[in-house]
Amino acid sequence: MPTILIVGGYGAVGRHIGKNLSSTPANHVIIAGRSLARARATGFDARRIDIGDPATWNAALAGVDLVITCIDQQNTSFLQACCKQNAAVLDVTAGDAFFRQVEALTLSTPILLSVGLAPGLSNLLAKAASTEMDRADTIDIGLLMGTGDDHGSAAIAWSTAQMFDPHAQIDDAMVDFGPDFGLRKAHYMDFADQHVLARTMPGTRTVTRVTYDSKPLSALLFWLGRRFAGNSAIEKFVNRLSHLPTFGSDKCVLSVTAKGSKSGAGVTQTALFRGRREAAVTAAVASLMAQDLLSGAIPPGVHHSHQVIDPARIFEALEQLGHGAVGFS
Repeated sequence: MPTILIVGGYGAVGRHIGKNLSSTPANHVIIAGRSLARARATGFDARRIDIGDPATWNAALAGVDLVITCIDQQNTSFLQACCKQNAAVLDVTAGDAFFRQVEALTLSTPILLSVGLAPGLSNLLAKAASTEMDRADTIDIGLLMGTGDDHGSAAIAWSTAQMFDPHAQIDDAMVDFGPDFGLRKAHYMDFADQHVLARTMPGTRTVTRVTYDSKPLSALLFWLGRRFAGNSAIEKFVNRLSHLPTFGSDKCVLSVTAKGSKSGAGVTQTALFRGRREAAVTAAVASLMAQDLLSGAIPPGVHHSHQVIDPARIFEALEQLGHGAVGFS
């Protein structure tokens, strides 16, 4: 019976992962976090852990085969502690600064990064769209999020901070989000997938852009972010407003277009994922990839999902589970 510790498992994504993995009777799922009461309230076995307090780590990691982290980390100390306990790690966080730190390590257990929606599914779509090319010159990733979805406090805070970042790159473009939403203006956002793909696919220019299902709201949010960049008071106000219920949808769409060449001719391929409920899709992708870690299919060392995971298997499983479908054009 593999023992799986989900750190931050009572959050928006962690709750879904716990439910998904516990559907396999052989899995022993433990929810962990700073609040033992909140961890116990999930109905799973619970342990207390504070990523910022190494004194809590050994007891929480005892007997654990796989650690799934659903909270941001500032350094790799906890990840290295997991490795010393001979536990594999699947990290659902999305910061490229942290990814770079992890990539520099040499570890004896499997570490899997880029495992959610973006990064994660976006990486797999990029791989699938460009795999038949001799050379991929550009990869454009577009993410459309539903304003009626429950994105979670941490995700909203991160997105708002990106909008109001005074150093943010401005690189808007029109992106085709398929039959539900069509062409939309999308705005550059500093998602890790574009940086990871650029490092693992040298010579390929990759950009990630974001929009929302509501055209007016999307335009307003990004205008505010650019007009009042660096203004913490306005940023906090927008953050609070983003938690209010809206009449938007819970749909999420990933549009990934690769342009390159094959046999000397120019080639363009677009992969489109259409799904619902971002947190549920993120958790489903992470849970499916966790199965590869538990099965021993992932070798020791640090890997991003597109380097070791078969995209077709994930696409097929997501559709079978009712989380969305992938198409190519």
